[in-house]
This record gives sequence, structure tokens and C-alpha cells, in this order.
Amino acid sequence: MKSDERRRQILEHAKALFSRRGYHNTQISDIIASAGIARGTVYQYFTGKEDIFTSLMREYYARWVKSISIDTHRIDLKSITPLEYFRFRVSNTLTFLANDPELCNIVLRMGTGLSGELSAAARRFEKKILGLITDDLRLGVRSGAVRKDIDIDIFANLIVGAVLKTAHYFFVERKSNRDAESIAKMSDTIVSAFAPSLFS
Repeated sequence: MKSDERRRQILEHAKALFSRRGYHNTQISDIIASAGIARGTVYQYFTGKEDIFTSLMREYYARWVKSISIDTHRIDLKSITPLEYFRFRVSNTLTFLANDPELCNIVLRMGTGLSGELSAAARRFEKKILGLITDDLRLGVRSGAVRKDIDIDIFANLIVGAVLKTAHYFFVERKSNRDAESIAKMSDTIVSAFAPSLFS
């Protein structure tokens, strides 16, 4: 197996175990047994369990950034309406979370049980979504598309909470609704709930 494939194999088995058992209840020996590799093989790629976990989180965050990139989707900011732009952000984030329910579970549920750098790695995704929504709302206020009297911090947290909680409930707890039609309905519902209070 090529080096990149072996590294990916280790990460995939660790991801499944972290999601199912939690970080603290997963040992390096569990990852080794699940992947069917020698102990030394893990240490060719990672310094230990913490390194595996933070690598998973870094890669997850990088993939999300790419998935919601305006450039990737060739969005024309001059022709898209604020409502369509809001729906784009919500829908693409839900789609991204639906595509990897194990990592969705790790990111949305494990951060509270971790400490230090591990907690920061797990929470980075949530903080980045919050930052993105906050920046979008500020831009909307400046352009006149979003009401000037809203509390941006409260609305940003409400939107992020709605998206992440919805994703965890449907994609992780119920293990359902990951098809495009269901995600479109979820996106429309979230956007419809916030739009009357947000847009001028």
C-alpha cells in the first residue's frame, strides 16, 4: 500500500472508532487492530492518538472550507440575492456534514469531553462556521441587505446552532435524511425561519 493510502487507512479506522467509542475510550491498540496493521506502522505516520485526532480535525476543516468556497461553486456575488447567498451557505454546510456522519459526530459531540489542544481542534470547525456567519451578517448590514437593528452575535449563534443541531439530529442520531432533497428541505426551513427577522 502506498504511503498516502496507508495514512488514510489509519485515519479512516481511527475516525470510525472515535465516533463510535469516543476519544478517551479508543486506544492506539484499537486502531491498530481495526486497521489490521503493525504497531510500528502507526508511528511512521503519527506521533500518537492525539496526533491522529488533530490530523482528522485539520483535514475536516480544510475540506469544509473548500466545500463552501464561493470560488469553487463559481458564485457571482453581483447577481445572487442575499437570501440565495444565505441558503447557499446553509445548504452547503449541511451537505458537507451529511457526507461524513462519523466526523460530524466527532466534531459536534466530542469537544466538550476533551481538553487543551484536542478541544481546540474539535471546536475549530464550529468557531470557523460562527466566524463566517458573523462576517456575512456584518457585510449584509453594511450593504443594507440585513437589518441594522439586529444583534449580530446572537443571530450568528442562533444560525450556527440551528445548522449544527439539525445536522447532528438527522445525520448522526437518526442516520437519515442525507439525500439532496431532504437537505434542500432542511435548508429552506432554516432559511425561512431566519429570513423575516434578518433581511431588510
